[in-house]
Amino acid sequence: MDVLGRMLEALHPGGVVLDLQVIRPNPRVEVDGRVVCEIDGEPLFRWADAATAAVDARIAAGDLVEEAVDDHDVRKHYPNGADLVEDVAGSKRRLLESDVPRVRAIEGQVVVHERCRLRRLRLVDGDREASPASGGPLDRRGSTRAVSRRHPSSS
Repeated sequence: MDVLGRMLEALHPGGVVLDLQVIRPNPRVEVDGRVVCEIDGEPLFRWADAATAAVDARIAAGDLVEEAVDDHDVRKHYPNGADLVEDVAGSKRRLLESDVPRVRAIEGQVVVHERCRLRRLRLVDGDREASPASGGPLDRRGSTRAVSRRHPSSS
């Protein structure tokens, strides 16, 4: 079974999942607010796009409801360029070979600035369906009344 399927299987009906995604454009390497270069994020974006598509398919199938979306900036600070080069080398991202010596030579603080998306998703209760019009949950009769169900582990 896939990771998403296992995660949803472990959730209580009505449970919330926070989905954090990296999004385009490529991350920028900055020193004192100036862009030094970009990090090639495409290998990570391809992986993230596949994960996003799997979540989107669960939303389209009515298994999940997207309740909120927040696109935001993330800045990761490194004490120097060498630490950044080492970190990127162990990831799905890549610095251009021509940028590695220049970034490695930076002795002061380096910041990687990138965009991320946080989505709050709710697992639709098995007795409820997602409303196509509102995206909100409805019980099978089309009523918006809450459906209460005791989870087997509750007492």
